[in-house]
Amino acid sequence: MENKDTRTDYELPGAVSPFESHVSMMHAYGEVFVILCLRYMGLHGERIVNDAGGYGPQSVALAELFEAVTGQRSQQSLEWMQGHRVPPPEACRLAAQARLEHIRHCCERTFEAHEAGKLENFPKDADPVPVETLQNNFGLTTLEVFVILSCALIQFDERYARAWHYVTGANADAHPTAGFLTELLRDFARDDRELVSCFMQTSALRRYALVEIASAPGRNDSEPPVSSAQVSVPNRIVSLLIGNQAVCVPESCRMLERSSAEALASAKTAENAIFRQMQKKSMRLAVLGYRGIGRRDAVCQAAGRLGVPVMLLSLDELCDRLMQDRQTERYFASILREIRISHAVLLVDAEALQSEHETWLLRHAHKIRMVFEKEAHLSLAVLLERQNSLSREVFGELSEIAIPAPSRAEQPKLWRAALSRLLDGETAQSVSEMMAGGYCLSYAEIISAIDRTRARFPFDAPARALTAENLSDTLNKTRGQKLEGLASLRSTSLYLKDIVLSEDIRKVLNEIINYAKYSETVMRDWGFAKYNTSGAGLSVLLSGVPGTGKTLTALVLAHELGRALYVVDLSRVVDKYIGETEKKLAQIFDEAERSQAMLLFDEADSLFAKRTDVKSSNDRYANLEVNYLLQRLEAYRGVSILTTNFGGGLDEALARRIQFKIDFPMPDAAQRTLLWQKLIPPGAPCASDIDFGAIAEHFEMSGGHIKNAVFRASIQALSENAEISHAMLWEAAAHEYRSMGHIMRDDSEDERLV
Repeated sequence: MENKDTRTDYELPGAVSPFESHVSMMHAYGEVFVILCLRYMGLHGERIVNDAGGYGPQSVALAELFEAVTGQRSQQSLEWMQGHRVPPPEACRLAAQARLEHIRHCCERTFEAHEAGKLENFPKDADPVPVETLQNNFGLTTLEVFVILSCALIQFDERYARAWHYVTGANADAHPTAGFLTELLRDFARDDRELVSCFMQTSALRRYALVEIASAPGRNDSEPPVSSAQVSVPNRIVSLLIGNQAVCVPESCRMLERSSAEALASAKTAENAIFRQMQKKSMRLAVLGYRGIGRRDAVCQAAGRLGVPVMLLSLDELCDRLMQDRQTERYFASILREIRISHAVLLVDAEALQSEHETWLLRHAHKIRMVFEKEAHLSLAVLLERQNSLSREVFGELSEIAIPAPSRAEQPKLWRAALSRLLDGETAQSVSEMMAGGYCLSYAEIISAIDRTRARFPFDAPARALTAENLSDTLNKTRGQKLEGLASLRSTSLYLKDIVLSEDIRKVLNEIINYAKYSETVMRDWGFAKYNTSGAGLSVLLSGVPGTGKTLTALVLAHELGRALYVVDLSRVVDKYIGETEKKLAQIFDEAERSQAMLLFDEADSLFAKRTDVKSSNDRYANLEVNYLLQRLEAYRGVSILTTNFGGGLDEALARRIQFKIDFPMPDAAQRTLLWQKLIPPGAPCASDIDFGAIAEHFEMSGGHIKNAVFRASIQALSENAEISHAMLWEAAAHEYRSMGHIMRDDSEDERLV
């Protein structure tokens, strides 16, 4: 039956002019949506009109079943449509086309006016036509664009929600079903296959979380049927369509800002290499180096030169979240969505590869890798210390760019740049020169050390808090923290000038200090690295009888070099289970090299003992441990010190891996005299009758035993409220001498050696 009351004004969109705002643009699409709803009513009147001829879309009418079988419209539905002046479907189709063409022209005018700066309600940095941008960024079809628009309009404005509710009779809190949308938008699809496939998991709508699919109320389908699946769009998309350009960062992610610090020469080469990689359509890059060395800054600087942002994803936080939520696909889809919207580089902090999440990552590695591999145009950079089998399982094969550690020569510049904002120029220069001789740190690590030091002295002025001593103490206490449990931090306030040594030993120790300070420059800048495949590590062997100062010398060396010294706890390293000792040693060497801490293997003969003939499985595994230890010692790029009481008990292969060997003999009488004098602190009260030379002559003891004797005499003096006297020292020395196993006799005048 022909409808003679057709509303032809639907075909008159009006004059072409720029949109006043993003909201007015959405309302223009809203008019099209309402016209499509009217067309839906005209095409499916049997779904609208109940058996009694009244409005009843909530229930299935008998006429609807006949129409599905015969293809013929019912007379009562046609009469209902006429009576309520519902436009014919063809008229609605033409009206929708006319309005879409009008919107297209208005969008062109809007873009031109925005470029000319003539739109007051459009910020200069805002996207003037977000619908087109969304379509181009994600490669969407026209059908997919209108799926998004239809759901967004229903969520954006009540009038469009009411239009949908009127047509379908759905509950107010429901979302449109995929079945309804396929019928509503059928004219925008090439065929039925496209209608259905746009809601599948592999579609762009699902892959980038542009729509969300949920089961109908009362159902719990992991993948609900298309006809009943409820479709909605994230609020992020609605916000984007109405002009809100603010970046929406998914959980466990954050946007990074470009560093204002000037890049060092050592990092500039790596930054340029990253920049060249980013210019490609697709980037899969591993940025190698230790945490805090400047990997993030290099990526951000390179991205800044291209004018693109960087989104950081913490793999540790990601694992925590996914272990609780399990919605891996949806979460990654939201990340990929934001990257496409903002054209960001995805930077993954992959330190979790060395954490307690390792097992979980290995189990889900394939799923994570597939997400990245399917995204052909993704710019992905991964922060790693080094690539390994697990990183390849998670990220696939990555190109490598290593960020070198800042050189020794660059340290004063870095410290001055960091300290100049808090200290006057002269003080900053002085502290920088003193700190430059210790650790080789990146700018980020230096800033962290300064902030930690200020936190330790919150009530002191910067000039009092940021002294070289306080900064060094902070660094020593925070470097190598992962060694705790396998090694213990030891320190001293003494310098080389404060301890009693022979001139020959003192000369060798000064040479060791110079080697530690300048070997890197000789290797890197002078070109010796190509002749030395084992690196610029330094190994020192200190041997001698107990108490001759081996451990103290190691502590003094660490203090002179401004480094933390960790004494390896052999009781926790050596393990009865096969392979566990090697695993713990690997952990020690890796963390010590990363943190630039010094290692002290006290009583090294228990680890570096001579290898024996293999007569049992125990011998074989013991030899394997020594072999592994020797290999790691040779490859180690830090400072390692070994002490032993019995130099002859060490493996012969250790000799070529040791750069410096020092034998500590028992001190002679002159050295013992100095030891007796130096080991009494200036603040201790002493009598004037002390003859240090006589005590030193009569008691042939090492420095360790002399220290014990001095301390014993000091306790006696304080208990008697008296000064430390010659007699007290003599008595304490005699007691210590006997404890060493020597036999003494008493005379009337004094005690003399047998």
